[in-house]
Amino acid sequence: MTDSDDLVGYCGMYCGACAIHTGEIKAAVSRLKELMVLYELGRVSALLGGGIEDFPQFLRTLEKLEDMFGKCEGCRAGGGWINCPMRKCCMKKGLKYCYECDTMPCQELLQFQKKHFLNPAPHYVKHG
Repeated sequence: MTDSDDLVGYCGMYCGACAIHTGEIKAAVSRLKELMVLYELGRVSALLGGGIEDFPQFLRTLEKLEDMFGKCEGCRAGGGWINCPMRKCCMKKGLKYCYECDTMPCQELLQFQKKHFLNPAPHYVKHG
């Protein structure tokens, strides 16, 4: 991203608070995959009687998650959820942000905010 405005989505969400944008999810998946292989957890769990039936498929799934949750550039820079209704609406109306719309706030935005804005991102919640 070249413009700091690109760190704010159409909906107003700040990309810097997102674990996908920061690469935290990709790093966690990569570390899990690394540990699964390093400690041969597919074999170990099978020996303990609760094995993963198709361990190679499980590792392939982790690889797909690594690709899917690679570093996101943000919706205004071409990343993010391609089918986001706020993104589509703003692009259709030629708006930079939802707040510029004369029908603000719409039901779609209110539902999105309720789900994503009112719950703090888990990586920002203090543990302990």
